[in-house]
Amino acid sequence: MNREGKEVTLHDQVSKIANEVVLEATRAATLFAPMNSPHEAAFVIEEEWEEYRQEVFKHNTSKPGRDTRPRQREELIQLAAMCMRAILDTIDKEKV
Repeated sequence: MNREGKEVTLHDQVSKIANEVVLEATRAATLFAPMNSPHEAAFVIEEEWEEYRQEVFKHNTSKPGRDTRPRQREELIQLAAMCMRAILDTIDKEKV
């Protein structure tokens, strides 16, 4: 239930996250040139995956300051955004 007493569905939750991914992909597109190849995309995705992985390994809720779930979430949003960019830049983009 949300604050208004309305039931929050899985669809609502997924849509909220998907919107965050779209915003991140759009933000990244203003900062970085399009990916030129699937190989480049794979390396970008691997880098984002590694950043997420590092946050997972730092995570330990039994120690002060080691709850990295907020950073894990940020990294996963970035990872999903780079997957979206890879699709747009290297697969769906019309070849010139």
